[in-house]
Amino acid sequence: MPKSKRKRRRSTSQSGYFGVKKAPSGKYQARIFDDGKTKHIGSSYTTAKQAAKAHDKEAIRLRRPFSKLNFPEKAPSGYTPMQLQLQINNTVGYRGVYKNRRKQRIHWQAQIMVNRSKKYIGTYDTAIEAAVAYDRFVLTSNHSISLLNFPDMVHNLDVEPKRKKYKRSLSGYRGVTKELSGRFRAGMKINSKRVNFGMFDTAIQAAHAYDQGAIKAGHKKSSLNFPMEEKKQEKQEKIPKKRKQKKQKKQKKQIKIENKDVLTMEEYEEMLQASM
Repeated sequence: MPKSKRKRRRSTSQSGYFGVKKAPSGKYQARIFDDGKTKHIGSSYTTAKQAAKAHDKEAIRLRRPFSKLNFPEKAPSGYTPMQLQLQINNTVGYRGVYKNRRKQRIHWQAQIMVNRSKKYIGTYDTAIEAAVAYDRFVLTSNHSISLLNFPDMVHNLDVEPKRKKYKRSLSGYRGVTKELSGRFRAGMKINSKRVNFGMFDTAIQAAHAYDQGAIKAGHKKSSLNFPMEEKKQEKQEKIPKKRKQKKQKKQKKQIKIENKDVLTMEEYEEMLQASM
């Protein structure tokens, strides 16, 4: 068969409805995929719309999601689709929830596929919190309710739940991590390379070491653990400089006064001629 005819036949089979295909006879076929097999519903429908309605009738019996119906607005009142099964590789037990380890602590991340790309929802302390956040996103973005983890849960979509704010480090200080030995390590990334400032007995000592390294690296004061202490230190360093400058000005002034009291040879000769 020529390629042109093959392309033409493929294009005429596109009906624009779920589970509907145009047969070579000109009639429309209705079918649905169920339990790993294609189930034929009928193949003698005069119009594509008739075949689409037959597809929806079987889809509703199988409790398929609204997104898989040709006419979701015509579904019976109180219709609840069957919950989609989790993927085989889902070890968490909740849809859209993934385990994420951060600095010796496990967090739970919620995300969803939107237009074939991953949409990040947030990071949470427990898998249940992440699953609830996922469900809220599904409801607010009008996705199919068959994607919900808790279809019976009532959500107040007008009120955003409070989320816990995470510290940047488990030690409570920026750039300081607690080692398994109980000591604290100070370090930071400089030009995409990890630079260690040393190991310390206390977190405060490590935090001060981090601040010194950050200042040398040219970081802003707002990124320090103790920005106020740095300001005090600068003031203390400026005080002796100001005193030294004052002392130098005083000495210069005194030298000028002393120089005025001493006469030059020309001034002495003029005074001597005037007295004669």
